[in-house]
Amino acid sequence: MEKYEKLLNMLMDFNDSVRFAAVCNSKGEILWHSQRSGIKNLIPLADTKKTLVRAVGAWKERSKITDKVGRGLYVIAAYEKIKRITIPLDKENLLFISVGNTPLKTSKGKSYGHLVEMGKIMSIVDFVNTNL
Repeated sequence: MEKYEKLLNMLMDFNDSVRFAAVCNSKGEILWHSQRSGIKNLIPLADTKKTLVRAVGAWKERSKITDKVGRGLYVIAAYEKIKRITIPLDKENLLFISVGNTPLKTSKGKSYGHLVEMGKIMSIVDFVNTNL
């Protein structure tokens, strides 16, 4: 569990837009979580747990095509207010991250939200997986 605590702390430290991060097992049960101080959940924790159960199922489905497309790296679901990211950590555990989605205006006035720094997030995941 120390590994997951370190991972979540590093994710929270790397970017202020990370609102919530959790590691869940293959049943969708939260093993460890961290929430940014002063941030109110947009979605109740009970609903997040339901999302995690669905995400675990979706990753199991994705694993059926790895021989054709390679191992899944991450999935991002983008909403107006947040982005929700899932990353498989190993065969048993999944990382879930909720990131604020501060709008950036395009030249046509539309808002699509800021880019998620997936390279940095994946670097943190890889560092923790290989060093702890």
